Amino acid sequence: MLAMNRATDHPLVRLLTLSFGSAAVMWFFSYVAILQPGSLAGEVLFGCSVLALLGGGVLAGRLAMAGRCLSSGLVQGLLVGLLVAVINLLLVACLLRSSLAGGVPWIIGILVGCVGIGGLGGLAGGAMPPVNAHDRWPSLFCWVATGLTFFMIVSGGVVTGFEAGLAVPDWPNSYGHNMLLYPLSEMVEHLDSGIFYEHSHRLTGMFVGFTSIVLLVVLFKTQTRRWVRLLGVLVLFMVIMQGVLGGLRVTGVLTFSQDPTILAPSTAIAIVHGVFAQVIMATMALAATATSKRWIDGGFDADNATRTERRIAIFLVLLLLVQLSIGAAYRHLASETQLGPRDGGAMGLLMVHITLAVVVAIVTIAVGIQASSRGGVLRRMGIVLLVLVGLQLMLGVGAVVGVYVPAHGEQATATPGWAVLLTSVHQANGALLLMAAAVTAAWAVRLSPRPAHAA
Repeated sequence: MLAMNRATDHPLVRLLTLSFGSAAVMWFFSYVAILQPGSLAGEVLFGCSVLALLGGGVLAGRLAMAGRCLSSGLVQGLLVGLLVAVINLLLVACLLRSSLAGGVPWIIGILVGCVGIGGLGGLAGGAMPPVNAHDRWPSLFCWVATGLTFFMIVSGGVVTGFEAGLAVPDWPNSYGHNMLLYPLSEMVEHLDSGIFYEHSHRLTGMFVGFTSIVLLVVLFKTQTRRWVRLLGVLVLFMVIMQGVLGGLRVTGVLTFSQDPTILAPSTAIAIVHGVFAQVIMATMALAATATSKRWIDGGFDADNATRTERRIAIFLVLLLLVQLSIGAAYRHLASETQLGPRDGGAMGLLMVHITLAVVVAIVTIAVGIQASSRGGVLRRMGIVLLVLVGLQLMLGVGAVVGVYVPAHGEQATATPGWAVLLTSVHQANGALLLMAAAVTAAWAVRLSPRPAHAA
């Protein structure tokens, strides 16, 4: 079974995993910090982004067996810092044009700072006991890509919640600028304009696209199974399509123009765009599962799932897709059209969504209980499903309260920030639930009893 992999260790994939993972965590903390949670909280969050890079360097040092050689840990940490700097500069070249902070000195400062912090972490990791993580790096890189896609979904939910989907009217440019060169000062100047929410979501999508290209290379380099390689091709194709959908959602037509007489923003495409992102995330999670050591080594008799259990698990995935589509349709139609959340059409969608939520909960609980009664990975996935569906139900109630209770007041003109947070978390948790259901169904198929000749 180990022939499925070309080698037991992949130093380059390890380096890529740590670098992309550190950069993704840095992006998350920086994104939250720019949302202005308060001066002290903002400073703490920016500090956490630095610690993320330092932690990446420490892991690089330890994983390089650097306990035997401090210089090896230092080199690995420096490489992580360099790659993180390159990733950031490729996607945030806007620092070249900004009245807040920009120019060549800032570019050099980022390079030197990232390399220095990564090297310091690598040196510290080299002094620690080494860690062995062979056979895991292709799967871990897929999980990094999955986590980054989840962040993209969260930022997209914030865009929808604050009705900022059209804050930047053109695509692939941003107010006439190259998307990657749109000045940082203009992006964060007025948060109420929604430009930061929309443009940061675009940049995160670019990050996901870049990561998907590397993911494809990783799978072709480390995997010999044709279907796993094709899964990488599928992921990249889906991400490209998602980017095009995101652009057409804003413009309606392929054009660089900002002329409102030409543009035709599409709410229908926005709905498809939102749901398709969650499908991409689930597909990446399937790639991570299929490249894991546990999958390759095979299952045990105690983990076997019956045919009925497999069918119900697959049915749950399809049911969740329908439910998420209805939820996305309600959220976009209620916020981006003249319907409003209390319009009859919007209320009808919401009632269908709530009714179907009961069915989804019953099926999810059934799959979760059955899976948790097994051993090994199925047991863990069953517990995850039960936790996520319980959380989703609570968030759903909170989201409804957040949207409709303020609407009773005559002074209520917009959904409050806490309600946007609830609805965004509800959407994000739905994406996690779909991902968990897809992974559970995949394991149910993988761990099914097989005829002796098929083994």
